[in-house]
Amino acid sequence: MNSLRQRLLLLILLPLFVLIGVGAYVSYGRAVESANQAYDRSLYLAARTLAEEIRLENQTLRVDVLRAAGYLFENHIGSRLFYKIEDEAGLTLAGDAELPSPAALSQEVQFFSLVSFEDALLRGQPVRLTSLRHVLVDSPGTAGQAPGTKLITVRVAETLEARQLLTQNILRDTLAIQGLLLLVTMGLVGWGIHVAMRPLEAFRVQLAARDESDASAITPAYNTRELQPLIDTLNSYVQRLGRLIDIRKRFLDNAAHQLRTPLTVLKTQLALAERQIPQPQAKAAVLAAVLTTDKAVHLTEQLLALTRAEHAPDMEVPQTVALVALAREVTQSMWHQAQTHQHDLGFETTVAESQVLGMPLLVQEALRNLVDNALVHAGGGVAVTVRVGAGWLEVEDAGVGIATRHQPHVFERFYRADAAASRGSGLGLAIVQEIARQHGAALSLTSPCANGRGTRIRLQWPTAGMV
Repeated sequence: MNSLRQRLLLLILLPLFVLIGVGAYVSYGRAVESANQAYDRSLYLAARTLAEEIRLENQTLRVDVLRAAGYLFENHIGSRLFYKIEDEAGLTLAGDAELPSPAALSQEVQFFSLVSFEDALLRGQPVRLTSLRHVLVDSPGTAGQAPGTKLITVRVAETLEARQLLTQNILRDTLAIQGLLLLVTMGLVGWGIHVAMRPLEAFRVQLAARDESDASAITPAYNTRELQPLIDTLNSYVQRLGRLIDIRKRFLDNAAHQLRTPLTVLKTQLALAERQIPQPQAKAAVLAAVLTTDKAVHLTEQLLALTRAEHAPDMEVPQTVALVALAREVTQSMWHQAQTHQHDLGFETTVAESQVLGMPLLVQEALRNLVDNALVHAGGGVAVTVRVGAGWLEVEDAGVGIATRHQPHVFERFYRADAAASRGSGLGLAIVQEIARQHGAALSLTSPCANGRGTRIRLQWPTAGMV
């Protein structure tokens, strides 16, 4: 299931994560560039110091190698330094002769000097190389002669250990800072979304605590501009649904009254006609009409009961149902019907009291259908027992039982194992199954029960539905 909270977090944090990543990359690049510029300046100062130790005297170059090399060793910063001094002809005057020469001397002025920087290899090891062009002025010569000048090139190479260490430290610090920033941002965004979702959560709690029969307009405790269209739409839907439920309920009540009344009147009129008509043939026809009317009345009642069971959540409010008292009442009310069919209808209970959560009228309807099904289909002169236990009730008969091939279908609507011989409508057990579904109860059938005979149908409430 998609979560609105997760979608908001994703839509906010994903672009934020990309932006922080880009920012970290740019910051890291600038920090490395600044560090390289600082190291390059240090490298330039080393080359400048070497150049200042070279003198031109009477057109002869003199280099104080010991002072120059001493500076390099005294002022190194964790990397190894190499140098080479060349004259205009490219001859090495001092230093490491293997130090590579740049592809071309730079004409760009940096640090107020003609100096260039590049990456190179020295004996297979990467180094940072600087080349400084330096003009030497000869010391004053013979009177009347202009002093001479010479151009030399000073190259200093530095291994990359210090630069790499600094780069790693910059990378680690950048990732740590940006990671901490991302975590703090995620926490703040999550907290902000949680706070922003409180009105919606309060609205959900308010709806969950609302009574099923309450169809009035919903007024949330926390009203927001974004939530108002949803509330208006929901109120409109609740009003339409309330009108539909009222119309359906009135229809069921009216249908029950309008259908039962004419059928009852017709049955009474046929009974009067039966007593007044002397001819046997006419009397048999009237008796057949009475039987047909009985079936029509029974079918009408079953259809209405099934419809009421299907729409029970819209019209009934669950409450505590005392199974023992309800089963005893149903057994007493159907005792006369059992006597008419010459059945022995009895009542048993294994507990003093058994209470479940449900709709009393529907539970009563289910039990009446179970008893009626047993009286009609068990066969003549058998015992029928209504039994109640802890969270369950059942009806057991000692009749012929239900064939195995019919058992998977007996709870289907309008299914009758022997349609020709049965006066049932095929809806009784379907009604029981629908009522069981509405109550979250389990419906089980056992046949045969003992000695190869009998049928037992039990309605078992779950533990959560017991009071």
